[in-house]
Amino acid sequence: MNSYDDILIITDLDGTLIPRGQKISAANKQAIARFTAGGGKFAIATGRTPEAATGYVAGININAPSVFFNGSMLFDWQKNEILATIPLSDGDNVFPDFARVCLENFPNACIEVYTADNCHIISDAANDDPRLPFEYYKYAHTDLAELSDTKKTPWLKFFANDSHENLAKLAILAAAAGLDKLANSFYSDTNYYEFVAKNVSKGTMLEKIRERSEFKNTKIIALGDYLNDNEMLIAADCGIATANAHNDTKKAADLVGCAAEEDLIVWTLNHMNEIVDFFV
Repeated sequence: MNSYDDILIITDLDGTLIPRGQKISAANKQAIARFTAGGGKFAIATGRTPEAATGYVAGININAPSVFFNGSMLFDWQKNEILATIPLSDGDNVFPDFARVCLENFPNACIEVYTADNCHIISDAANDDPRLPFEYYKYAHTDLAELSDTKKTPWLKFFANDSHENLAKLAILAAAAGLDKLANSFYSDTNYYEFVAKNVSKGTMLEKIRERSEFKNTKIIALGDYLNDNEMLIAADCGIATANAHNDTKKAADLVGCAAEEDLIVWTLNHMNEIVDFFV
């Protein structure tokens, strides 16, 4: 296949397009350039903020709306414009109250609140996720009281970084507080647990891309490696998991490709004849 007209590739970043702790490979960059030059649309879908993704995708032609905050934001990369946001519920200060519970019960956790313009760390600076100084995040240490009026400052994502054991306890507390009725919660890594609005995921925002007139006849290929990618892989015309993806993510996918370290975009273009068999 020499033309990629009416095909969109949307990919998770960490562990999929970006091998963990590394950069996008030169081979993948060349493959993306070849794909978009052939008429293809390319987008990313991540739990990161747009700013936090910038350093990893600089120089790449992201020419389709992309998904951030694990589905809470749709963003036009070329216009630097927010197209849509879906905040957490602001009724009765449920999430600020739950944040206080987390601060009290998990004193070693890094607790973060994501708004449209910043990542706010509300826990002690001594608990900061060690990844932060090496990332492209803009973040601030903010007192929870400054964020408690969620109508004034909508929360797009609530995030905890702690041991898997403690996060399992946090999930139990969240269910007891009734947050399962207000939010979609999930592990985005073994030591990361996140909350976004109810029924929000990378997959639901992918459907919003489909609804846009310019993508009416577009076939979508989605790439991912972890549980927060599952809905996106299912919603795509063809979902591809990395070779080292979580087992449940492999089950959600139509195909299993290579590991991120082995250039997944290159693999995808090389297997396009097999992929189009999933297009209907």
